[in-house]
Amino acid sequence: MHSDSGFEVHREVYQSRLNLAEDADTAQYRAVSGLAILGLLAGLLSLLALVTPLLWAMAIVALFVNVAALRRIRANAPALLGRKAALAGLALSVVAFCAAPADWLVYRGLLRREARQVGVEWFDCLRANQPHKAHQLGVSPTSRDPLDDKLWQSYRPGGEGRAMFEQFLLAPEVRALLALGDKATVRYYDTESQWTEGNNDRVYETFAVTFPDSDGLKTFFVGLLLERTVHVPTAHAYWQVNRTFGGVRPKALGGDGNPPKT
Repeated sequence: MHSDSGFEVHREVYQSRLNLAEDADTAQYRAVSGLAILGLLAGLLSLLALVTPLLWAMAIVALFVNVAALRRIRANAPALLGRKAALAGLALSVVAFCAAPADWLVYRGLLRREARQVGVEWFDCLRANQPHKAHQLGVSPTSRDPLDDKLWQSYRPGGEGRAMFEQFLLAPEVRALLALGDKATVRYYDTESQWTEGNNDRVYETFAVTFPDSDGLKTFFVGLLLERTVHVPTAHAYWQVNRTFGGVRPKALGGDGNPPKT
């Protein structure tokens, strides 16, 4: 009788050990969700959307992949592992999904503000009867002379920049602004369009020029095409007044929002 009870005890101990071993083997060989791994990789790749908005779609794909992975893991629990990986991928994709467009909008806003400042400086030079400084703002940044008291020497008769300067003075909008001088009031009107060409950012803005006339105040609009270039050796960004247009019609007043093709 005693031996039988002892045998039962030992059998139960052995059985419990076998069950523990089976449980350990089961836990050891639980499959890892391939979709969760894919979702984590997609989440990591979605961060590239912060570099270029063109990859923003990757964040959307990563969102769907990680949500699908979490659903599959939950439906097959506890047979599948990978919930933490899917959650990490989901978090990364959400960050990229929200941050990429926000970064893009902030960048565009900063470009517009910088372009506006350069445009205002260009008008101020003409209103102050300093057309040589306004002309320099339209010269390539790598060839631009300092806007100081020695600048006039670059425009001496027979000098390299004289012919280009005289051509600049023939533009109707330049002549009108020089004639009006400080009688004209210039205000930023609108950013008509904005785009990127290669490594250069371009902003087309319109400015309202108001001046007194015998019939009261009159206003005409001047368009400026401003270009931001990154000088690769120094990694510095420079603005240039690429082209100017007189007598334009802003988009809000029926224009097409693009610089005139002349």
